[in-house]
Amino acid sequence: MRNKRFVKGFATLGSAAIVSAVPLLLDSQYWTSALTVVAINVLLTASLRTVTLIGEFSLGHVGFMLVGAYTAGLLALEAGLPFGLTVPAGALLAGFLALALGYPFMRVKGIYFAILTVVTSESLRVLAWNWESLTGGSQGLVGIPEPGTLSLPGWGEVNFGDFLAYYYLVVILVAICLAVLYLLENSRLGFTWLAIRESDRLAGSVGINVSRYKMICFSTASFFAGLGGALIAYQEQAISADPHATFGVMRTIYLLVYMVVGGERHFAGPIVGAILLSLVAEFTRSVQHYQPLIIGFIALVVVLFMRQGLVFLPSRILAFWSVSFAGRATRKERGVDR
Repeated sequence: MRNKRFVKGFATLGSAAIVSAVPLLLDSQYWTSALTVVAINVLLTASLRTVTLIGEFSLGHVGFMLVGAYTAGLLALEAGLPFGLTVPAGALLAGFLALALGYPFMRVKGIYFAILTVVTSESLRVLAWNWESLTGGSQGLVGIPEPGTLSLPGWGEVNFGDFLAYYYLVVILVAICLAVLYLLENSRLGFTWLAIRESDRLAGSVGINVSRYKMICFSTASFFAGLGGALIAYQEQAISADPHATFGVMRTIYLLVYMVVGGERHFAGPIVGAILLSLVAEFTRSVQHYQPLIIGFIALVVVLFMRQGLVFLPSRILAFWSVSFAGRATRKERGVDR
């Protein structure tokens, strides 16, 4: 137990050091911006996984991203509100919308739930595409201001409009969100969600209000999706409801692939999958038309040979070496005995 805690602690510290150092070593605005998108993808994939804790798959995660992005963008452009208010507002509106939709949605399961979520997502996108007076229609929102300058104790004035500063801001926010999701999953609430996933009828028979807990789970995941969307709005400083852009259905499909490739059964799975495949997408940008084929091939290999996901690959390698080492030691001992 102590060894496992030590390994987890060491891995966490090592990851934090790498995340902090890589942008400084690369010294590139392009890669700093790309790594910011990777961090946001980690948050979106981890929050999408939260829905699976109740045994459902959502294909409408991108719709709540859109709500968060447009809410933050409109409040910044029209009301002149600061980053510290617009981002939470976008997340809250996305969460409340999911809570309102949760009751009818949670009356169905499986493929029917997935269909409802994707229809809702596309409806929100089409609404944003056609509501020109509010969202700018096909032109979208352009000129979203930078996060601005904040005074931090011990650091002085920090301009988060700078690529590097915004990267660190996003990484800190994503780390906080991941910590919250982890604590929720390992709390009594999380165990209730898992009980519902195993058998909602059995959970209901022991007094658990299944619909209520499902709604809480769905709205929690959507809250963090909205937060991720708001961060994207400030990252790109322009958003559009174009079906081929940020908020198309393919974005949700990619998030699902990230989650499956990483390993949906482990909390770290979506993090590993999102980082790896987001970087693959960046490295293959020159052959963008073949990206779905490349990512699909990786997903196929993982599903066929590592069904638990890439997050379990290190433990498999260690187990293989342990067995090999034990076998060699046994053969050596037998040779000595002879």
